[in-house]
Amino acid sequence: MKLLKFALVPALGLLAGCSDIYVKYDFDPHASYASFKTFDWYAASARAKGKADGVENPIMDRRVRRILERELAAKGYQRQEAGEPDFLLTYYPVYRNRIVSTYSGGYGWGRPWGYGPGIGFQEVQAFREGSMVLEVVDNKTNQMVWQAVADGALTGIEDPQDAEERVTLAVKKMLENFPPPAAR
Repeated sequence: MKLLKFALVPALGLLAGCSDIYVKYDFDPHASYASFKTFDWYAASARAKGKADGVENPIMDRRVRRILERELAAKGYQRQEAGEPDFLLTYYPVYRNRIVSTYSGGYGWGRPWGYGPGIGFQEVQAFREGSMVLEVVDNKTNQMVWQAVADGALTGIEDPQDAEERVTLAVKKMLENFPPPAAR
């Protein structure tokens, strides 16, 4: 039983290491970010009429939207549901299945007559890794001008509190680079 516990610790460590959130972003340096004051959701705009929303999980969708709206408000942006907002916002999850294999073995009390090669085993863990993509579209030009991807943002979520914390952390990290620094 002790061997099993010692083998599970590295496996769980690997899985925990996979749960870090890594953010990458890209942007159009010629977009007029200084004019952005108001936003709305792309799916709610006239540009998205007739397009399916494609929400896989309505609970998570409401959570992500609420957190994004709160964090954008903290940066001084206001949601404008009627009229023509300056930019449109959309996000979507991306999932892929991952497999992590760990091996535990080596020397120990593996022989009946003393110290020597011990018993080892391999453990395979399958899990679903989730990333979140956030895009900003200039409403005047209908062109995407900014995008961030938070790899691992939706990985390892165990319960609603954990989901709230992971999504908040991911959104904050993503929006650290919005608006982008002025083009040089």
